[in-house]
Amino acid sequence: MAKRVFLHVGTPKTGTTFLQSVLWANKDVLQGQGLLLPLQSVSDHFQLSVIGRQASAQLSTMPERGHTSWQRMLDEVDGWSHDALISHELFSMCSARRARWCIEQLRSVADEVHPVLTGRDLARQVPAEWQQTVKHGRSHGLKDFYGLLQTNDPSVTFWRAQDLVTLLADWSQGLPPDQVHLVTVPPAGASRDLLWTRYATLVGVDPLSVDQQVTRLNESLGLVEIETLRRVNRHVPAGASLPTRQLLIRQVLAEGILASRAGAKKFAPPPEEHAWVVERGTAMVDGVRATPYDVVGDLEELLPPAEPLLGPSPDDVDDSDVAEVAVETIARVLFRRQVLENRRRVRELNEQLERRTQRVQVLEKQRDEARSSYERERDLPLWRHTARRVRGAARAVLRRGAP
Repeated sequence: MAKRVFLHVGTPKTGTTFLQSVLWANKDVLQGQGLLLPLQSVSDHFQLSVIGRQASAQLSTMPERGHTSWQRMLDEVDGWSHDALISHELFSMCSARRARWCIEQLRSVADEVHPVLTGRDLARQVPAEWQQTVKHGRSHGLKDFYGLLQTNDPSVTFWRAQDLVTLLADWSQGLPPDQVHLVTVPPAGASRDLLWTRYATLVGVDPLSVDQQVTRLNESLGLVEIETLRRVNRHVPAGASLPTRQLLIRQVLAEGILASRAGAKKFAPPPEEHAWVVERGTAMVDGVRATPYDVVGDLEELLPPAEPLLGPSPDDVDDSDVAEVAVETIARVLFRRQVLENRRRVRELNEQLERRTQRVQVLEKQRDEARSSYERERDLPLWRHTARRVRGAARAVLRRGAP
């Protein structure tokens, strides 16, 4: 049985991709310090979150290995005598009932369960989360997104994953307050090492013992790039499956092409929405401050800045800018190296298939000829069969007796 299990439940867009990259790139180093990352990869922990949330659509397409991941994780943690860590930001989407279930399950294999939240100021979270929704196929504009949040529109799940007060309550059920942790994300301009130092110190490992260079960032898109993607989403066929949309929109187009465009300009949220952001963000920080949970960092870092960030908004991008990016993107889609390599591989496979088809045709012809020969042989009279056997036996005797 483990001593402590840290369950990092999110929230999304708080450096989770960076933290998970550092963790998995240094799995052996961390295990040598007594911190186990059960299973094999961040994908396995995503599957744990699917089971934790009981996300029916994802459960229906998950491979068998995914369905067994929760029990395999429990077995591995139960056989470990030090600390363990599970991390995926989509645990933040668990209902209160499912959060309680996760906690109870982990308490069966560890002396202590420590839920961990990472939080960032609302002024940065809202536009970052809007961008994620566009990457996942939504087509609402940034100003529209603010309106949906202010009216608690059920079509967006922002507050379910970003309301720190509610999340702390959900993930503290049955636990002492000092076992529930909130790590604050440092403000813009701070060293990236600071977030890792806070996180590593909390989970009991040496922050300086790991290689932070082998990391994967969740790349943001520029001003025109995100608006181009949003307009593309308007034309996605209605019958496209969720896995297909995820592959083509997010992985191929957004992260594979648009995120790497040189000279992309950053965008700013609408300044007229900033007063609401300050009011809502300050209320959330005050709510957290009134709780007894452990804060790693400084709650002041979660307060939105007094003045809005100035700059162009995606809602103000004109058609000519989008057209330029769209034309360049089409060219890159057509001629990107991976696509060309895939086409070459398809040609090779087609050639192999053609050769094997020809070989099958030859074998089928030989089979038909042998079958015809057999049929002719079977229709001969008995005395002809006997004569053939006698002649065959005589030839065998003559061969054995030959000098």
